[in-house]
Amino acid sequence: MYYSYYYMALVLTAVIVGSGITKVVVSTNAQRRVLEMATFHGSANVLRDGTWSRVDCSELVPGDVIEIEASENELSVDCVLVKGEIVADESSLTGEALPVAKFSVKKDEQVFNRDEAGKINSLFAGCHVLETRPDAVHEPVVAIVLATGASTAKGRLVRDILYPMPVSFVFMEHLKVVLPLLAFWGVVMLFLSMAMLGASSSDAWFYGMFTISQVLSPLLPAVLVIGQSISADRLRKQGIMCVDLSRITLAGKVKVFCFDKTGTLTKEGLDFLGTHAITESTHQFARVETSFASFSPVLKQAMHCCHSLSLVGEQFVGNFVDIEMFRATGARLDTRSGPYTTVTPSDQAHVDGLRILKRFEFVHSHAYMSVVAQEVTSGKITVFLKGSFEKLRDLTNPFSLPSDFERVAKGHSGNGCYVLAIAKRDLPAGTTAEEVLSWPREQVERGADMAGLMLFRNELKPDTEAALNELREGGCRVVMITGDHASTGVHIARASGMLRRDWQGQEPAVYMADVDKAKNVVWTNVDDDSTVDASTLESEIARSRNGFRPVELVVTGKAFNALIRSGFMREYLHETRVFARMSPEDKVKCVRLHMARSVTAMCGDGGNDAGALKAAHAGVALSEAKSSVVSHFSSSNRSVMSCVDLLKEARCSLDISFASYKYLIMYGEILAFMGLVQYYFVVNMSQAMWILIDGSTVPVSWALTMARPSKRLVDSRPTARLLGPETIVSVVGQIVINIVFSVVAVVLLFGQSFFRCREFDGTRADMRRWWELADNYEAEVTGLLGTFQILHAAAAFNLGSKYRNGFLMNRTFLVVYGVVFALITFITLAEPNALGCLFHVNCGTADALSSIGYSTSFPLPTEYFAPGGHNVMPMSFRLVVWGLSVLNLLALLGWEGLVVLGPVRQLAKSKWPRRADAMRV
Repeated sequence: MYYSYYYMALVLTAVIVGSGITKVVVSTNAQRRVLEMATFHGSANVLRDGTWSRVDCSELVPGDVIEIEASENELSVDCVLVKGEIVADESSLTGEALPVAKFSVKKDEQVFNRDEAGKINSLFAGCHVLETRPDAVHEPVVAIVLATGASTAKGRLVRDILYPMPVSFVFMEHLKVVLPLLAFWGVVMLFLSMAMLGASSSDAWFYGMFTISQVLSPLLPAVLVIGQSISADRLRKQGIMCVDLSRITLAGKVKVFCFDKTGTLTKEGLDFLGTHAITESTHQFARVETSFASFSPVLKQAMHCCHSLSLVGEQFVGNFVDIEMFRATGARLDTRSGPYTTVTPSDQAHVDGLRILKRFEFVHSHAYMSVVAQEVTSGKITVFLKGSFEKLRDLTNPFSLPSDFERVAKGHSGNGCYVLAIAKRDLPAGTTAEEVLSWPREQVERGADMAGLMLFRNELKPDTEAALNELREGGCRVVMITGDHASTGVHIARASGMLRRDWQGQEPAVYMADVDKAKNVVWTNVDDDSTVDASTLESEIARSRNGFRPVELVVTGKAFNALIRSGFMREYLHETRVFARMSPEDKVKCVRLHMARSVTAMCGDGGNDAGALKAAHAGVALSEAKSSVVSHFSSSNRSVMSCVDLLKEARCSLDISFASYKYLIMYGEILAFMGLVQYYFVVNMSQAMWILIDGSTVPVSWALTMARPSKRLVDSRPTARLLGPETIVSVVGQIVINIVFSVVAVVLLFGQSFFRCREFDGTRADMRRWWELADNYEAEVTGLLGTFQILHAAAAFNLGSKYRNGFLMNRTFLVVYGVVFALITFITLAEPNALGCLFHVNCGTADALSSIGYSTSFPLPTEYFAPGGHNVMPMSFRLVVWGLSVLNLLALLGWEGLVVLGPVRQLAKSKWPRRADAMRV
């Protein structure tokens, strides 16, 4: 008999299994992408025991000497080039659109590290080898295997995807407390039910366990997955892919958004602007030139040869800076005609052709590169250096530096230019190419003179300023973490609105921290170059926190690490707007520092900031590269506005997750209290009424999650605290209101002339045939009102227009709510009919209905367990019950709209403000 409710059990099982399948499908699709990444095909030539042989790539081991060949298959191992050069496509790993050149490792004293300076000599699993260039004809390009399988760069990428770093979210932490509390409350209701029923232990136990299942709804975990899946689908339609559904709700609490600069806030690549040469005779700056024909001969030669470019077909291979610089020359590059790369200048260059004898490639740890070039006609050999002006300033002869070198270089950076310095060294006459090729790097570069500056322009993306402005209006602090110079970062921050006036119209004072030669942190005012000591700066910051002129800080990577050691960085983290000259490791450290204080998101292109994207609470890669899978979100449209769209959807998802949770908790509490009242009278609802309640709960829960995000971000975030005051006040207030209306309904029923107390005696019925306990007024009135209350709870939780569209904009919910409300209203108010009899409402036997003047022309039950043979209420009382339900709805809407979300909440927040980490957005 207890199993007669199996219909609804099948429905609930289908919903739970469906949500589980949804989660499995999402994770399976993500893991299928991971499997594709981890699977390699092909074979390789390997040198073992002095003999070359062909083996499957899965058989390679560290230490193997292999031949590198151009192939459509991905390379399956990490290896270091020891002979020859290659051109590789690493876009699947770094997101860089252009192929890169790799060179054989140099024979010097520098310790090899494939993840740092040795990257230019290393090939990584997952790249495509496009072209090989042996040192001599008919010789192979040779590499030594460094790592295979999970130890490769791609293996680590796969491992990071499969086993991401766990993060603590207050929502999930509170959930661990809420579920045991609900379980405890369910046990209390179990014993209350058993005490009220006073039936045999097995019957009372069954009813009590039914109460526990109502308090702990099986739909609780399912509704969260459904809401996240709907949000993920909407994001996908906007070009934003999500590989971890739980990060959507976590992103709804983002308070700090960190951005890479190049390719994220600004357009990809750089535009060549011009040069600022230094006159050799006076060692002073000449004027800025933008026409190549007007450039100094030294800078023309440097532009021809000081790069790491190669050719694949007619396409240049190298970084954007080198490509733009070389294109400005109009010269021709030849990498195939002989052992050396040669450059043939254009007719307007008026310089000799060059032969590149030796190249020391650019690496982040050095921040510069150098080449040894020989003039084709005269045979003169010159060394050219190109890199950051700070680095070359320290490497070159001091007497060759103009007195205003630092000021001019920083001035160009401050105007938004990407600045590279050029230095040169003329080798003594008679020096041969063979001699130079045997020199170590230090000997080659020693004694170089500064020659001038090259200027590039990196423009903002058209929607960057609008996106950052909306993020700040939405209460998010926006921060820049870049590898570029601090002055360039400041210019881009000002141009994008990241550095702007405060609400009082005050222009911020911007102070920059760098490290001098003595390793001391030096603070300077960006606008007038005046220095300030730390104590003065701290007092200025204290004044800014009290409403005076705002202070914004800019730090370089070296200063950042020094300030962390001193403790200053943690104290004034939220005054620091721009982090410049940051290495990939520094970016990770900076993001984690923010994460210790606030929920933090990171946005980048998925290249050298992949580590920071992975470390953040929410990483957004503006890339479709496979490496972006490590990021929780990836956007194919490469727009910063994707971050705005993500936060809108995430806040909406978090808000409706709470609404759905509160609705299902209210569902359990309403049924539990209604059950206690019915157990007191030893009555129960009909099976059809239970099916209506549970059957409507599923679509209503789903319809709640269909709310779309609001058009604009607001200056607050949805609560993530299940045990927070807002959630408790909302739920407890609704419970009290519903109890009051339930009690009023029972009192009004007892005051009716047609009702006689205890006329229906459920103690004489068979408790196991629970559906027979429905044919009475007590079950009818409490059941109808309880059904209305469950539906109205959803309406109340559909309120809220800060993070989602308003009540009337969730049309899916309005349709579902309207249909269910109309159905219950018809059942309540209609004269006896077939539908009402299905629910055992206003129904009876044919004889009983005929005796009170109602038609019996529809199917009627042959047996009705009410003492009078019917439970038809007079129309006047039906209207009272329906009116009570409407007043109940208005009370719930008023409580939620005025107290929980409206003016009462604002008054309480102003009177008891919550202490939070103060920050300037």
